[in-house]
This record gives sequence, C-alpha cells and structure tokens, in this order.
Amino acid sequence: MIVRRIAPKIAGKKVAAYARVSTLSEDQEESYETQVRYYTSLIEATEGWGLAGIYADQGITGTSALKRPQFLRMLEDARAGKINLILCKSISRFSRNFVEAQKYVHELKSINVEVRFEKEGISSFDPGSDLIFSLMAAIAQEESRSISENVKWSYRRLAEVGIRHVGNHRMLGYKEVDGKLTPNEDAWMVRLMFEEYAAGCSPNEIIQHLQEKGAKRMRSEEPFSWSAILVILHNEAYVGDRLIQKTAPQNYLTKKPDPTVEYDSKLVHNDHEALVSREVWNQVQQRLFRSKQEREKGLFADHRSHVLYGHLFCAECGEPYRRYTAQIVSGTHKVWRCRGRVNKSGCRNKQIDEEVLLSAIRSELGIDAGDPDEEIFIRECRIVVGRQGITVEKQQAAEIA
Repeated sequence: MIVRRIAPKIAGKKVAAYARVSTLSEDQEESYETQVRYYTSLIEATEGWGLAGIYADQGITGTSALKRPQFLRMLEDARAGKINLILCKSISRFSRNFVEAQKYVHELKSINVEVRFEKEGISSFDPGSDLIFSLMAAIAQEESRSISENVKWSYRRLAEVGIRHVGNHRMLGYKEVDGKLTPNEDAWMVRLMFEEYAAGCSPNEIIQHLQEKGAKRMRSEEPFSWSAILVILHNEAYVGDRLIQKTAPQNYLTKKPDPTVEYDSKLVHNDHEALVSREVWNQVQQRLFRSKQEREKGLFADHRSHVLYGHLFCAECGEPYRRYTAQIVSGTHKVWRCRGRVNKSGCRNKQIDEEVLLSAIRSELGIDAGDPDEEIFIRECRIVVGRQGITVEKQQAAEIA
C-alpha cells in the first residue's frame, strides 16, 4: 500500500471592494461602473484571492455611513467573518467624516479585517498607518466642509436677490421653468386640498376625495396621508409667495439643520402664479391655527366626534369639557366633564348631563330641538360652562378676545 501525504488546502483570502460616487451625473456613473468592473477583475485575477463581494453606493453622500446601505452591509459581512480584506479607491470614497472613518477602520482592524486605500497607498495593517490615516481622513473631511461652505455661500447670494431654485426636490402642483415656478397638471390636487379644508371638510373626507379622483403622490404609490397634506397646507408657495432659507443651513457632517448657525429668512410676496387665492389661504391658516390651539388643550377631534367636542369649555379653569358615559340604575347616559377635574388639577366645576346641556344651548341660541341647522349654530359658538349656568359666545368674537 502506498501512502501519500496530502497537503491541507489553504483557503484563499476573502477580498471585497467598496466603491462610491456622490452624484448621478453621466461622468460619475461611468466612474461608478468603471470602479465596479476594475475591482471585480482585479480580485478574480489575483492568485490567492477570492471575491467576497463588490459593495457600491451610487449618488449618496460620504459624510454618514447610516445613509449608505451597501457600506453598512459590507460592515455586517465583515463582522460575520465573510471578508478578510477590503479595497477602496481612496479615503474620501470610504468616508468624508473623519471621526466615522477612524471608527470603522479601527473596528475592522480589531476583527482582523484589513482596509487598503489605493490612491494613498496605505493599509490599516501598516505600522504607523494610524497617523497617516488620521491626516488623510482629516483632509477629506476638510474638503467636504469647503464644498459645503461654497454651496451655502451660493444660496445666500441667491437669497439676497430673491432666487431659490426647487432643484431635485420637486413640488406637487408646480414645475420649474426658467427658474420660475409654473403650475403643472397636478395643480388640481393642491387646489382640492386647500378648498375642502377651508370649507370645513375633515382630514378623512379630503383623503377619500383625493383617492376617488385618482390623485397620485410624487414619490410614493401610497395614498396621501394627513401628515403629507398638512405639509402642503402650510407651504406658502401655493399662495404665490416664497420663503427663502426656511431653516438653518445643514451641518456638512450630520446633514441636518445646524441650530448654532445664524441665518436670515426672506419672504418674497407674489413671486409666481398662485394655485389658491389669498382668501382661501387665509381661511386654511386660521383653521390650522385653531386646530393647533385645540391640540395644545388636549382636543383631538375627528369625523366621529360629537358636535360639542372642541366648543365646550370650563368657566373655572378654561379646560375643555369631554364626553363620558355615566352608569345609572336604568342604564347609561352621556355626561360632559371638565378635563381639569378629570385630571385632578384642582378644578371643582360640576359635570353636566348632555340633554340638559343641549337644552340650555338651544335656549340661548333660540332654536328648537331637531332644527336642521342646529349643528351649524353650535359649531360657530364657544360654549362656557359655569356653576351658575352656561354662556354661548360667537366663535369669532371669542378668538379675537
């Protein structure tokens, strides 16, 4: 019998590559495809290397890993032991955030995963690489900061002369023609939202009407949500105005508004063709303001709410009254109680039976039970419940007061 010694098979190094371009322009897209082809060919042609994957983010900023899904997937695979070596064109492609870059390189090094940067010619496993890497990463971060400052300067100069381009963030109902907002085929949706809300329609009614008419959102197949409609109802652009620099400039690392930066907002009146009249706009803003005040008082009315909900207040503490079901010997009946008393904030005003309450309100308004306009009358009033009885005030007068 002949015994042969078989050498153990040495597994090849599991090599991955990371590529990123920050825009979707044709030149950058060619660069993106070139990087992917280059690293695929390089890894497959190198003896002892096995392709662990090509991870590539296209058109995504390099200042935050959380916005780069392929980068995060690469990290997860490295932690799972699927990668031994990561190739990257340069430090700036890996990350423009100095702190973040160091964090991930050190983490990968701690689990024995090497990172090589082709342009700088350094490896995370090289002696003294930490110092070199820190300097190069800091340069990449400073480059990102410089670009950010240049963009902010450009926006400020444009704002001073009343110019603010929509850019890639298109606006429902408008298109940009020669730098000017111009109504497009979706304008009817915006008009419907404003006109129905001004007329008193509930959020559910507006959403239902939009669906029935085949309204489509710009960036989603989902139907319009109330939160999305609220953003539109608050946007002054639909009445023909433009508020330039609405929020603080973004921090170049976090990509969120920086509250420490001073900025000047500029409101340009009648900047472009309006989709809604000034009258409808004002009616909508007044209703939004009233709704905000009600929410601050703990009132969250919907289409199922009783007609008195949001119109009934306590003379003692100013808190709203809410409707409850009370248990009695013969069954149940509806009563209204002050929120201040229910929350035990010190108010001692009494609860009041709903039928007694409605009877007193009808008496003050001079209407009969079952009057078809009863709900309209009540919705136009602010009703105050005191220990000596109730007072009915016109809603408009109460708001002015």
